[in-house]
Amino acid sequence: MTPKKYPIAERFYSLQGEGVYTGRPAAFLRLVGCSVGKGVCTHCDTDFDRILPDLGGGMYSELDLLYYCRDYHHVVLTGGEPLDRDLTSLLHGLIAEGHFVQIETSGTRHPDWLEAFPEVWITVSPKPGYLPEMIARANELKVIHNGLGESTNGWPTIEDANRWALTKVVFLQPRNFTSHVNFEAMKFAQSVVQKNPGLRLSVQLHKFLSVR
Repeated sequence: MTPKKYPIAERFYSLQGEGVYTGRPAAFLRLVGCSVGKGVCTHCDTDFDRILPDLGGGMYSELDLLYYCRDYHHVVLTGGEPLDRDLTSLLHGLIAEGHFVQIETSGTRHPDWLEAFPEVWITVSPKPGYLPEMIARANELKVIHNGLGESTNGWPTIEDANRWALTKVVFLQPRNFTSHVNFEAMKFAQSVVQKNPGLRLSVQLHKFLSVR
């Protein structure tokens, strides 16, 4: 049987720049594709829609990816939308090798197989179509400030963020530029957090450090 291969847009070693694990070194695997798409997330700062060989992208087997991640305890599976794909085999392999696995998702997918991995850390950045069960499953929530909207357009509201913060760690993150910080947006997000003390500010540390 031919080993399953995963389409990886890019892979790299860096520091986690967002959320609870900000500053932790990690191996990042960015999967190709996103069912939400840039037509909804019009200011998406990631290039997930194709394999980028010059950035380490390619079709990789589970063993290829396990070897790549061998020196890093923390592994981040991101996208795009990584839950569009069946990651069962890869997750089994990573966990068996002793890795701490974090999945970054839009919250719009809730595959049955995910329930077999309660130890996986789930970061949900809610996009239109996000599912209540994924909000419940999330270990942390990351709301993009300029993605805040009205309940009628599918984006989470500040009221949603404050309600979730009663039981979850909820970050408010400014919509920065692709590779660097939008200080005006950062200042505004900071002011919102100061008026809503149940929230935390996520600053995208990697963009301050100019690393991937």
